[in-house]
Amino acid sequence: MSKIIATPIQTDKLCYLGCNLVAKFVFKNGKMCCSSHSNSCSAKRERFSKEVDHKEYSKRSLETRTRLGITKSSQIKGAKTRIENGFYLRQAEVMRKHWENTPWNNNPKWRNYKDTDIVVQSKLEEKFLSELEIKNGLNWVKNNVKRGPCFRYVDPTTKKEKLYISDFISENTIYEIKGFYTWDKHGKDLALRLQNIAKLDKVLESKYNVILVLEGENISWKEKTENFSGLKRTDQEH
Repeated sequence: MSKIIATPIQTDKLCYLGCNLVAKFVFKNGKMCCSSHSNSCSAKRERFSKEVDHKEYSKRSLETRTRLGITKSSQIKGAKTRIENGFYLRQAEVMRKHWENTPWNNNPKWRNYKDTDIVVQSKLEEKFLSELEIKNGLNWVKNNVKRGPCFRYVDPTTKKEKLYISDFISENTIYEIKGFYTWDKHGKDLALRLQNIAKLDKVLESKYNVILVLEGENISWKEKTENFSGLKRTDQEH
């Protein structure tokens, strides 16, 4: 079936789907609609919600997937193929660029740091930026700091590849802001600690400098074997 293409129009006629709105588009079949796609019309969405037996609809959908062979095993096989073809790595690169250019802010608790475009998610992140501002000035922070890029790493516990979104980047240095709880739940969650270590190791392998800011203490990840006191303290104190 060919895709229906809508053409913008100016008319005083109403949408053919009965929403009582003036039509703004005409389809190839000559029908005029309030939206460029009929599924976007509020009247059609309302009818679908009220008239369709969604349990029966889902049942038919399952029967169709089974008939076409779209099963769990086929999905697992498809995922393996996508991994072998590098699909997820390309997807990660696209998302990395997206997050670099468009800092996400889907949580109402998140906010911008002062009059910058830098999103902060916690008091520790705000403290980190504040210290940079005191040292270098707000303009320097605005021009030299942004949300960090994404990296693919292997979770050492599950052995699955995951996407890690780093906190901040300035020049070639990645800054990861952690508290003792988000690092390893005050020494009680070894799996979480190993996961965080794997993330930073991957960033280091990617030729970035890495600074772990743990409860305000800067730890050079490249020198972590010599400067591991900030990490051990979580075990010793708890």
